[in-house]
Amino acid sequence: MEYLSITISLVSLVVCLTVYNKVSAMEARIKTMQVNVDQIAKSEGLPPHLVQNEVLQLVRNGKEVAAVKKAREVLGLSLLEAKQYVDALKE
Repeated sequence: MEYLSITISLVSLVVCLTVYNKVSAMEARIKTMQVNVDQIAKSEGLPPHLVQNEVLQLVRNGKEVAAVKKAREVLGLSLLEAKQYVDALKE
């Protein structure tokens, strides 16, 4: 009985690690695709994402934390990526 429990635990661990690795790889691919889409949009002269103006307005009003939060929510960025996005808008 104890052997079965250990086996199930190990199988569960392997499955969880496999799923985690797959999700991480997919997130990396999606971020790469987003960078490519952004570069294409910029080279074709397309307007920026609609949230950009709202984030920029928050920064101008001294609400940088709210701007980072908004960028994370709408664009699906990590905390570091959202901070870098807001910092780039400030420049």
